[in-house]
Amino acid sequence: MKVAVVGAGVAGLAAALSLRARGVACEVFEASAHAGGLLAPVRFRGLPCDRGSHRVHDDAWRTLPPEVRALAWERVPRRGVLVLGGRHARYPLDPVDFARALGLRGLAAMGLGLAASRRPWSRDSGDTPDEGFEDFVAARVGRAAYERFYRPYAEKVWGLDPRDLSRTVARQRLSSSSPLRALVGGRAPQRFWYPRGGMSALVEGLLAACAREGVRVRFDAPVTDRASLDADRVIYTAPLGELAGEARLTHRGLYLVHLALAPGSLGDADTWYVPDARYWFGRASQPARFSAALAAPGEEVLAVEIPEGRWGDAVDFTARADELLAQLRDAGVVRGRAPPAAVQQTFVRGVYPLYRRGWMGAWRAAMAKVRAMGDVLPAGRQGLFLHCNLDHAVATGRDAAKHLADGGGAGAWVDGGARYLDLRVRD
Repeated sequence: MKVAVVGAGVAGLAAALSLRARGVACEVFEASAHAGGLLAPVRFRGLPCDRGSHRVHDDAWRTLPPEVRALAWERVPRRGVLVLGGRHARYPLDPVDFARALGLRGLAAMGLGLAASRRPWSRDSGDTPDEGFEDFVAARVGRAAYERFYRPYAEKVWGLDPRDLSRTVARQRLSSSSPLRALVGGRAPQRFWYPRGGMSALVEGLLAACAREGVRVRFDAPVTDRASLDADRVIYTAPLGELAGEARLTHRGLYLVHLALAPGSLGDADTWYVPDARYWFGRASQPARFSAALAAPGEEVLAVEIPEGRWGDAVDFTARADELLAQLRDAGVVRGRAPPAAVQQTFVRGVYPLYRRGWMGAWRAAMAKVRAMGDVLPAGRQGLFLHCNLDHAVATGRDAAKHLADGGGAGAWVDGGARYLDLRVRD
């Protein structure tokens, strides 16, 4: 058997290595000029910066395959900050610190809302009608917490009325644990795993492993037609919507704005989380706090994430850098008044799957079309239309490879694809 792997992101590269380990011949086809997908680096001031804030938590680290864990990793102290109006709280949450930042009135409103919430956070069979993001969340955390945190988050990222979003948004992105448990259960683990040199080092390590194992990776090689591939089977990690365009499975993107600032402009935080609707950005991070290899001599680099939301994909935030800086200062992310030495914008496509209410019907129709092809196995974040972490993407690629090597058919794989829709995003 000969397998073509479409896409050289971590799911595709992991799938190829797993196939080779099982004695299956394979070749990887990548449409762009570089590997990595959403983990491909953004070059800024000579640094290979990540496309946003990425990290690997302890429970995810244990699931990574040996060829990934064998690369150079660091276990890094976590220094997150949750921005609540003009106040900061440590993140992951410390109960006392969070209560102080929220204030007595805010804490009382949230506590009453949680106490009066009607449904347990974890109880959802997935078989009931889709009540939508707003009703699903408000029924579990109360109206005060919904309005303060969850509603502005949803509106920033997807640019829709939360009533039009599926509850899947909450189940995949927000419901990894009960908010009440997060508030009263004590501080979460304060370290994470990170590749020395950034996520680009992880991608380079996987490429080097492919080279050692004799896996050819073709770049600038878009696959526009299944018939063009000389292969018995295809593991497909490119966007599912490109296989079934009529299903209209779409994404929201992300503006990534990098700023080069004077020394002393940023504190010790690695990441700032900003749900407040008054700010354009939802998150900002400091690459040097993830790895010393990402520090810029004589300046501090800040990566600011502005979800596409209602902006569309054609806004030039570099022309509005003064407004952005004013917001960063108001939020307590940036100190001082010195102008940035450089500002660079990158628009990252395909970041957030757009789960409207009723989206599952479109997903099933897309998967049915793939099943009819008879020899294509979708995998990875893009191939299965998932909102998931790095370790999840790797696992789906390896699972698809094992399925093929064990003699499984493409139809059986597609029929079981829905099991990955329950993956929960960490962080």
